[in-house]
Amino acid sequence: MEDMLFLEQLNPQQKKVCIEGNNILLKACPGSGKTRTLTYKLAYIIKKYELSKKINIAITYTNRAADEIRERLEKMDIPEDKVWVGTIHQFCLEFIIRPYTMYHNRLKKGYHIIDEYVQSQYVDEIVKNLGIDMGYNKPFDFPEIVNKYEEKLLAEKEIDFNDILKISFELVKTCPFIAENIGGVTRSILVDEYQDANELQYGILGCIVSANKKILLTFVGDTDQAIYGALGGIAKTSKELELEFGVAFKEEKLDGCYRTTQRIIDYYSNFQLKYDPIYAVSEIKNEMGCLVYNNTINKTDLFEGIAQIVKRQISEGIPENEICIIAPQWWLLFPLSKQMKTLLPNVKFDAPDITPIKYDPMNVFFLFARLLFTEPGKKTWIRKKIANEIVKILSEEYKIELHEKVDTYMILKVVNSLLCEKENGLDYLQRSIIKFFHIFGVNLSQEQLLQRSYESFIAKINDRVQRYDLSTCIDTFKQCFKEKEGVVINTFHGVKGEEYDTVIAFGILNGYIPHWDTIIRQSKQYREDETKKLLYVVCSRAKKNLYLFSEQGRTTTKGELLTSTDEMHAIEFEFDEFQ
Repeated sequence: MEDMLFLEQLNPQQKKVCIEGNNILLKACPGSGKTRTLTYKLAYIIKKYELSKKINIAITYTNRAADEIRERLEKMDIPEDKVWVGTIHQFCLEFIIRPYTMYHNRLKKGYHIIDEYVQSQYVDEIVKNLGIDMGYNKPFDFPEIVNKYEEKLLAEKEIDFNDILKISFELVKTCPFIAENIGGVTRSILVDEYQDANELQYGILGCIVSANKKILLTFVGDTDQAIYGALGGIAKTSKELELEFGVAFKEEKLDGCYRTTQRIIDYYSNFQLKYDPIYAVSEIKNEMGCLVYNNTINKTDLFEGIAQIVKRQISEGIPENEICIIAPQWWLLFPLSKQMKTLLPNVKFDAPDITPIKYDPMNVFFLFARLLFTEPGKKTWIRKKIANEIVKILSEEYKIELHEKVDTYMILKVVNSLLCEKENGLDYLQRSIIKFFHIFGVNLSQEQLLQRSYESFIAKINDRVQRYDLSTCIDTFKQCFKEKEGVVINTFHGVKGEEYDTVIAFGILNGYIPHWDTIIRQSKQYREDETKKLLYVVCSRAKKNLYLFSEQGRTTTKGELLTSTDEMHAIEFEFDEFQ
């Protein structure tokens, strides 16, 4: 079939996965073309059943991964009405919570999803009122805090991020027709990074598949990259999936790495929990590259050393966006980011700038701000998607009755008409929000939930501006939504799924990796496994060059020196010298 010629671009393993008619558990090593295979499988199913009105669902772990799949499908001219791509939380909102709010007591009179800023405010207030001494514990370790927090959410008609999954599971479990309705319109479900899914996520999908066992399932991931165990992530075996879903699974594997050199593969394979050979099939597979591990440099010299590496890599022709600097936590990266811009003033950095507006794609005011402060006419499909989401949130979460003529086009037309003057960005944002809702006949002061959400959104901006001494000019607000370019600065967890010619990682110290929480609360075996998985992810991001640092001079709050991560010493490897 001519319209299936795109399959010829795949290797035999990838093609086999795409055309397989049975449910699959696919283990894909780093750089094996996992996302490409998943995208082509979606395209294959849609083209095979092009007359069908059923949808194909792809669930990703991040918004970034979802956007990548959407863009690839768009380039392949795959009809967007045949596929839905997004995170599990977005799936639950779109398919379960919004259409069936009337069947859950916490939703039927309206609800609002709070962010971590509001959550922390509530928790701080509860801790203060209860007079609890937290010590080294976390707030939700105390049952009395949990109870008071849940009471607060109920009273305010609010739900948090975790409630999205809990409520969705309750709905599909107690109202079987919901699972039947979703299952009836679904042809396939593909789950990316399945090893990071938790029990609730498996349970929700399990209910849907139980209602229609003809749904084709594909679970894709890598158990060695299961770095979200602390958040409940579970890498289930094929047998466990069969018990969960009541259907049979075939196991398949992608073991050819198109990303990196065999030398780097040989190194990071030491961090596999169970050895499984990985073979480099890239054009650079036989190159030596550079592989450095240094545990003698002092933290006072570290940033200068990293700057020299970046400078040298760029001089050798490596593009800025192919260089990545990472550390276990953000607080280690903020000073590095500032110092790099001083040491390398002519180099661009995709750095963790602190901006007035924090990323929050489930907040209607964040979505409005994103439209307001980004340029019309560019990435129109994303702007349409955002506008459509605004309409859904207002009508389905806040129960605001918009005029039937209010659609995506009208939302964008109104936002685009809100002319930007050279003034205070926060004032402009507030005035634009009021004007926007006035045009659509919505009086904020008469919509209690929406008004409270608006006040919280503005309060959060003011808090960030004051805490970090940020400017409120228009350009600062536009900066929140600009696509960044240059040398990437990110966390170990944040670069999962990414790849770079050169990776520079520092902070590989006991207490950071593994984190103190893991050291104190977990068994030695658990600690070792979690550390290996994170190091596996870190090292497998590199294509050719990998620099690892366990710097000297960092201390605990009591002044005790931190030591190199234990798992780094368990490996004998011929490293290059750090120059």
